[in-house]
Amino acid sequence: MFQRVLVTSEESHYSPQPLLKASALCSESAHIEWFQSVYNSAFETATAEDQSSQEDALALYVTHRLNQAERHLEDLDLPQDMAADIRWHPSFLKAALEESDRYQPDLMVVPRIRKHDLLDWLIGGDEQELVRRLHEPVLLANDQPWQAHPRIAVAIDPFHLDGRNHRMEKKLLEVADRFAQRLSAELHVVHCFQTLPSSVIYDEHLVEDFESLQKQVGEEHRQRIESLIEPLNRPLGSPLLKLLVGDADEKLPEFCQQEKIDLLILGAPEKGWVERFLMGSTTARLLNYIESDILVIHDQ
Repeated sequence: MFQRVLVTSEESHYSPQPLLKASALCSESAHIEWFQSVYNSAFETATAEDQSSQEDALALYVTHRLNQAERHLEDLDLPQDMAADIRWHPSFLKAALEESDRYQPDLMVVPRIRKHDLLDWLIGGDEQELVRRLHEPVLLANDQPWQAHPRIAVAIDPFHLDGRNHRMEKKLLEVADRFAQRLSAELHVVHCFQTLPSSVIYDEHLVEDFESLQKQVGEEHRQRIESLIEPLNRPLGSPLLKLLVGDADEKLPEFCQQEKIDLLILGAPEKGWVERFLMGSTTARLLNYIESDILVIHDQ
C-alpha cells in the first residue's frame, strides 16, 4: 500500500479520523507526517509594531501547537512511524501544496470541512483546488469513522473515446480491490450511463421498442464492466456491480447515501484546458454533493 502519507489539517479543526484512516491504509513500515497550518490575523496584527517580539511570539506559538500535536499522536499510539509538523501560514491551501512539494507523499489526506458556502459551491473551495493541482492520490476524509466492515464503491466509465484501453478503469479497480481486502470491506463497482431519451427519437418503430433499446444499452455496459472485474481474485467474494441510468452528479450521491458507502473512489482523467473550460470536471462537481469519504486517483 502507501509508504509516505501526508495528513493535513487546519488549526481550527482537529479530528483523529484522518490520521486513523491514513494508518488503516498503510503498512506498519510506512511513515505518516501530520502537517498543520496555523494562523491568527489578530495575533499577527497585535505584535506587528515590534518585529523582533513578533518573531519570538510566533515561534513560541508554533512550538506550543507542535507539542500539542505530538501529544495527540502519542495518545493515538498508531503502529506507523509518525511525525508532526506545524507551519505559520495565512492560507491552508497554499501551505498544503507547498508541504506536498516538500514531502512528496504517495497519498495525501485532507479533512473534509463542509462549509456549504455559495461561492464554494459556484467556483469550488480548497477541496476542488487541491484535487485539481495535486497529482498524487488524495483522500478527503470526514470526521465520522468507517464501519467495522466498510463499504467501498469505485465509480468507473469503460466507454471512453480517447483510446486509453481502460488503463484508468483497471487502475481504479486495482486500488479499490487492495483497499477492500486490507479493510475487509464490501466492494461495490458502480457505473452511471445515459440511454437516448425517447423524446429525441423520431422513428416511431424505435419509440415503440424503446424499452428493449434501453435493455440492450444496459447489457452492453454490463458486459464490458464484467470483463474488467473478472480478473479480480477476491477471497471475500466478487464485487457488487451496480448500473445507474442518469447523470452521475445526481445518481452517485443518491447511491452513496442509500448504500451507506464509507469510501467512494473516483478517477480524475487528464483533460485539455479547452475541455475543462467548456465542460468542467465531473469529479470536481461531485465533491460538492457527496458526503462520503472520497479518494481521487489521477490519470498519470
